[in-house]
Amino acid sequence: MTETTPRKAADITDEMLDHARSLIGVWLRRDVHWPSYAEDIAPIDIRRWALYSTGDDNPLWSDEEYARRTRWGGVIAPPTFLYTIDSTIVAPGLRGVQWIYGGTRWENHVPVRPGDRITAKARLLKVEEKSGARARRLVVQTGEILYHNQREELVARAEADVMRVPRRTSGKGMVGFEKREREGRQVWTPDQIEEIRKTYLGEERRGSQPRYWEDVQVGDELPAVVKGPLTLVDIMAFYVGRRNTYPPLKLAFQERERHPANVYVSPSTGIPVHPAAGHFDDEIAHEVGMPGAYDQGWMRANWIGHLLTNWCGDDGWVRRLNVRLHQPNLVGDATWCRGTVTGRSVENGRHVVEIECWGETQRGERNVTGSATVELPSRAL
Repeated sequence: MTETTPRKAADITDEMLDHARSLIGVWLRRDVHWPSYAEDIAPIDIRRWALYSTGDDNPLWSDEEYARRTRWGGVIAPPTFLYTIDSTIVAPGLRGVQWIYGGTRWENHVPVRPGDRITAKARLLKVEEKSGARARRLVVQTGEILYHNQREELVARAEADVMRVPRRTSGKGMVGFEKREREGRQVWTPDQIEEIRKTYLGEERRGSQPRYWEDVQVGDELPAVVKGPLTLVDIMAFYVGRRNTYPPLKLAFQERERHPANVYVSPSTGIPVHPAAGHFDDEIAHEVGMPGAYDQGWMRANWIGHLLTNWCGDDGWVRRLNVRLHQPNLVGDATWCRGTVTGRSVENGRHVVEIECWGETQRGERNVTGSATVELPSRAL
């Protein structure tokens, strides 16, 4: 069978699961040839991630003169920047079975700054078989990723969930999105677009004005942050903001030689592509099991981070962030990110608040939920 011959997608077998489970606890090789490992972080890396991958124009991420006047004394990276060092995808084995980002639990210890060189190591923690309304059989692989800087400080720890679901041509792919597939992309009226425009222009950012722990109460609502309507340009910009991405052209063919089972061959064009092309191409999205072209799930994790940093201000610190995805976010969808304060406490001398956060689409569906622990300045210190 040649590379350009459409093939039946792989199903999940017991042998594949046994192989995947044999890798639990093994520290896995992360590609040391990517610039994210070989080069120090430049200001443009942080600026691109904040602006293009997140849509966050906070000058703390990009303006050195502004940032020098903050508690940090210089530019730092947004709380989800480490996705661009290592994707948090720890899903060895199960070749030819589609992976779908499920969510990440972040613990942030020290900020990332220009000039840092971050390395990551990862291992698989568990492999769980599940079934549900969307798939008769799926697997969730949970991995641990440790990020260290050049001073050997632990910058952050992440636990990430990756769902492995057979593709549609296996005969056992995801189901339940047929109605959305028939409906096609969301159509917006000029009045609706105008309302979103006003929301963007009126976005609240605390910035240099401290939000003190003593002034926060349980039940306080975070000002909403809108994202969308999602376009292919937004998804492309997300890729532009990353320090590494999927290989193109000759490099793509070399990658397919190493991992032929992951190749998707378009039946309409005969062109072999990486299945991540489903983020741009409806045909490939349908093979993955999605109703249409969809975002990369990390985008919504970034958006929740944006919601939090807008609220807490430049003196705040997102210490923990737990994000879980629920519904596909399709081209044409808009998401309103919201949050509520659920608790206040002092942890080891740190004044922190607990926040429940979520994203809700124009259809009234929550496509992402999360929780966060945010450290705030205290008037007592």
